[in-house]
Amino acid sequence: MSGPARLLEHFRAAFREDPAAALRHWFQAQDELRAQSDAPTARALAEDFWALLPELSFETPEARARFFHGAAVFFGSAGPAADLPRARSAFAAALAHFASHAEDGWRARALHNLATAIANLGTSVAELEEATAVFGEALEWRTSEREIARAVTLHNRGRAWRRLAELDAPRAAEHLARSAADLREAVAIRERNGLKQSLRASRQELSETLSRLGGPE
Repeated sequence: MSGPARLLEHFRAAFREDPAAALRHWFQAQDELRAQSDAPTARALAEDFWALLPELSFETPEARARFFHGAAVFFGSAGPAADLPRARSAFAAALAHFASHAEDGWRARALHNLATAIANLGTSVAELEEATAVFGEALEWRTSEREIARAVTLHNRGRAWRRLAELDAPRAAEHLARSAADLREAVAIRERNGLKQSLRASRQELSETLSRLGGPE
């Protein structure tokens, strides 16, 4: 049996035994395959995983929702197995359970990651508009009382507004102005909380938006 075939067999058994533990190791395997530029094996693993999903059982509905959220983040991220329709389907399964905001923040987390997937993988004006709207839903929970999480969503929505400006030239200035507003708030929050690395990232994104807007940096 070849290396890829052994890997497939290993994960089929592992997922059936303990889905959550197997998913962690599966993510690590995908990271290693990406580092090795082995896209064919990465895609084969993803195809096999997707086909196996309906067969998996979970101890609780919450465990299932968290598992599907993790799968959704994978399929919604750039890489050889990126697949927005699959990401949407898995996010829908997670959000069906996390149907209302609670103090654990899981609904906002899932909404934020769904919006990020759409913003990163979407290619149309409608998709980018959807992404900014879903980020807005996440921000209904990620208020100023939860400002560190809020900054993460503002940062990503700022980038999404800028992508939308690229696709929607007639309204580009409007979208870029919204991008700048979100990124300025993210910068302020991260500066206030001493988050140096993420602050640099938000400042860089703000600088990019302002350069396209033609305003002072």
